[in-house]
Amino acid sequence: MTLATLTSNGASIPFTPHYFAELKSTDPTVDAASLRARYNADGYVMLRDAIPVHVVLDLREAYLSRFPAELCKDGDTRRGAFTGQVPADLPRHGFPGHPAHDFVRSGVFQDFANLPVFKALAETFFDAPATRIKRTPLRHFLPGRQVASRPHMDRTYIEGVAADVVTIWVPLGDSPLISGGLLYLEGSHQDPDLESNVRDAAPTDRSDKRPLSHDLKWVADRTGRRWLSADYRAGDVVIHTPTIVHASTDPGDTDHMRISTDIRFLRAGSATDPRWTSDWSADDGY
Repeated sequence: MTLATLTSNGASIPFTPHYFAELKSTDPTVDAASLRARYNADGYVMLRDAIPVHVVLDLREAYLSRFPAELCKDGDTRRGAFTGQVPADLPRHGFPGHPAHDFVRSGVFQDFANLPVFKALAETFFDAPATRIKRTPLRHFLPGRQVASRPHMDRTYIEGVAADVVTIWVPLGDSPLISGGLLYLEGSHQDPDLESNVRDAAPTDRSDKRPLSHDLKWVADRTGRRWLSADYRAGDVVIHTPTIVHASTDPGDTDHMRISTDIRFLRAGSATDPRWTSDWSADDGY
């Protein structure tokens, strides 16, 4: 895969201005009211350098150090370049026995998710107190695999009022588009009919009906909307609403493993989805 033609779960999409545009970044020093206005208008806010780079890389290193040495080139778990070899007998990602399953339950991961900056951001966008949702997924995409996040909205997976939940997507290391960085469907949070319009005819590669499709090009053509992309750096975060459609591409010609986490907050006092009160496990069905 090159940047001329990207794929997502094996389905092709041309990397052209017809299908892609740049994700806007926002100055993290602007006032809270301006941040909320941008969030409401765009459905997301990307903040560069919101977290110290060394804090992010420390977490990446701590996670990758749990794998057999053959996963990372030169044994360098801080950079975490993929050797192309998946350790034998490794359970499916996030299932019991896989390093990600244990890692999200570790003190080092919990300390990271509880960094004050994340709660402060959530409370800025709620303009109210916030409580962190315990279930915090850890994503890990390997180069050369046609596996990516399918177009979806978080509200499909969360019971309750969408305005009472906010997601903070955190790339754990640099995450350029070529490595499968997150994409957002432009303006999709403002279209109440988008979901029904897409689901009526969407191609799909799986029986789970919660994702809209696996085909980014088809979704863009059907909705007339572009995918917004960025070359994320360690330390960047994106805060997004539960109603914006997002997805990713398959990792391309790179040795970089895209690792990320979704830290979510609930407006304090709002109803809690009982499925989100336990630590994440990839086999929990949610």
